[in-house]
Amino acid sequence: MNPIVFHDYEGFLAKFKENPKTTDECWTPKDVYEAVLKYVGEIYPLEGKQILRPFYPGGDYEHAEYPSDGVVVDNPPFSMFTKICRFYMEHNIPFFLFGPALTIFSCCKHGATAVVIGRHIKFTNGADVPCNFASNLFGNILAATAPRLDKLIEACPSQDVKVGLPKYIYPDNLLSVSDLQIITRGDVTFQVERDFCVLIRRFAYMPKGKTLFGDHFLLSSAKAKVKAKAKVKAENRIPVPLSPAELDIISKLDSKDIKR
Repeated sequence: MNPIVFHDYEGFLAKFKENPKTTDECWTPKDVYEAVLKYVGEIYPLEGKQILRPFYPGGDYEHAEYPSDGVVVDNPPFSMFTKICRFYMEHNIPFFLFGPALTIFSCCKHGATAVVIGRHIKFTNGADVPCNFASNLFGNILAATAPRLDKLIEACPSQDVKVGLPKYIYPDNLLSVSDLQIITRGDVTFQVERDFCVLIRRFAYMPKGKTLFGDHFLLSSAKAKVKAKAKVKAENRIPVPLSPAELDIISKLDSKDIKR
């Protein structure tokens, strides 16, 4: 029996008993793996395919036996992630892999697609890890969001996700205590005269029953611009302009959009 062919989760975990001290332990919760497999089946025909999991303790993904009807769906060591993606792309082996969140674009330079979700994944060892995915099942797509996969993972009992409250983006004309705290921590001086602000506790277009927490003030347009600049300076944000060469590249990309 081919050891990388996935038959059942319990059978897969049994491989760990042979290498109890390995550093390549797999902590992927069963329900999360099954959610990912479900998603893959929705975007790629898995009927008649063999699901492959080469990344188990003692496994050697580079010398494993890959059947022609196999699809790799697995959680590889992130320290080798780019190398692994390159290997599967060069050998034309279909794959859908868990990957690191912020450096997921490393797979793109080898022709794979970065598949992005919006959450951390809680693994069975207690680690809460920001993850995304990489795949060669999306053709010429460089990167894509996967809200469907995000929802499937969110629904997994192992994730025990608390319902997130909506986040509101307020206009620069709103002055809050937290704004002043940010500006103060950045060692930036900012002040508002009473004549240029008015007390406010809620916006007319806020959801019914929703109010601002504590007193806030509406600022004049001029003061709002000063406050916004003070926050940018306090947060040590440095604007990076585009060079003429980069602007030329963008112009050529824009021309492709116009032709479509």
